[in-house]
Amino acid sequence: RSSMRVVGLISGGKDSVWNLHYCRHFGHELVCVAHLAPPAGVDELDSYMYQTVGSGPIIPAIAEALGVPLVLRTITGTP
Repeated sequence: RSSMRVVGLISGGKDSVWNLHYCRHFGHELVCVAHLAPPAGVDELDSYMYQTVGSGPIIPAIAEALGVPLVLRTITGTP
């Protein structure tokens, strides 16, 4: 079995965190986590791209708990 270096895309929900656990379980190296969010002040609650419920202080806390860097990016534009 070969291992990979992976970037974990986290939403702040349990499923994305479980995925990171599963990656590590199978020997892959988590090098950082990334989070995509709408612009500040935009509450996009019905998005096909991201989950705004998880945006906020939980995202940096997840990265800190995992001991990996966090990459944050704002998504703009329309589908």
